[in-house]
Amino acid sequence: MQINTQRFTQRFKRLTPHLLLVLVVFVAAACGQTKQAAAPSSSPTAAAAPKLETTALTIGSGRDPQLSPLLIIAKEQGYFQKEGLTVDLKLFAAGPDVVSAIASKSIQLGSTGDIPPLIAKASGLPLQAIAQHSDISGVQTLVVYPDKIKKPADLKGKKVAYVSGTASEAFFLKIVEKYGIDVGSIQAYKVGPTEILPAFQKKDIDAFVIWQPIAAKGVKEAGGLQLLTATQSYVPGEEGPQALFASYSLLVGHKDFLDKNPETTKAILRALRQAAAYIKSNPDESAAYVSKTLDTEVDSIKSIFKLNKYALDITPQVVDSLASISNFLLKNEKIKAVPDLKEFIQTSYLKAVDPALVTWTP
Repeated sequence: MQINTQRFTQRFKRLTPHLLLVLVVFVAAACGQTKQAAAPSSSPTAAAAPKLETTALTIGSGRDPQLSPLLIIAKEQGYFQKEGLTVDLKLFAAGPDVVSAIASKSIQLGSTGDIPPLIAKASGLPLQAIAQHSDISGVQTLVVYPDKIKKPADLKGKKVAYVSGTASEAFFLKIVEKYGIDVGSIQAYKVGPTEILPAFQKKDIDAFVIWQPIAAKGVKEAGGLQLLTATQSYVPGEEGPQALFASYSLLVGHKDFLDKNPETTKAILRALRQAAAYIKSNPDESAAYVSKTLDTEVDSIKSIFKLNKYALDITPQVVDSLASISNFLLKNEKIKAVPDLKEFIQTSYLKAVDPALVTWTP
């Protein structure tokens, strides 16, 4: 059979536009199927995002600018909310109250000075520190009446107040140790942080050891003199920087909560990492937030911000300080045994958030 080439060519020319149309539709459909098939490739990432074990929790802190700023900023700037968390921030009078609340599980996490959780850990409570909150060495202060006390040796026979179980007490003992003062020669008073300033103003005590801004109020409102801080001496003839005492605030949780809620814990740390960056780049705005929450003069908060360093880092320096304080507490019979810091400091959550923030190796 012979094919009529001319007739076939003419028919093909007539069909070509139709074939092209069919081809375009086919290609478009195929591309659409390819896109539909490819689309889920991005969704596994979202689907694989770890689910938070719990989204609502209570975090505690002391009502002072050493312990609470990262938490305040994370809440005020919406960093917790961005992580899918609803956080109730509960403020306590001092660190020991925060630790007691964690131990009783009435709160899940807390920011506290290092001494209360170290004492609690040494007594057997299953607490763990998961991050630093701030370096608060520079705010630990000895305030005196200058007409009665001109140098540390003059503390002999005087009435001196401090807050038991906190950096306040440890700094007091460190002063006594450095200057060779018999602690028995001092009339020591263990009082709450809200009681120290009124007692000083009434002259019921001659000196006190505490953190800022209470120390500054003792100078401004009661005529006191700042004689020593943990990082600075104002003693006549001995003025200048010193490294008398190191102190950090820590983010601490009950081991039961941390073990059962690893993803929630990491989300909290991500929010606090953002808060630390915000404080560093926006100190004045941060001071305003903290001032409003703590009902403290903003200028006072700004001055304290210059003394503290807010960061999450777990460094060899932080751990060395905790070891030194633990030994100091043991020596002064505040604890019966030094806690195991390798068990107390849990770095896995912070490492998962940002490995660069953990430079200490257990």
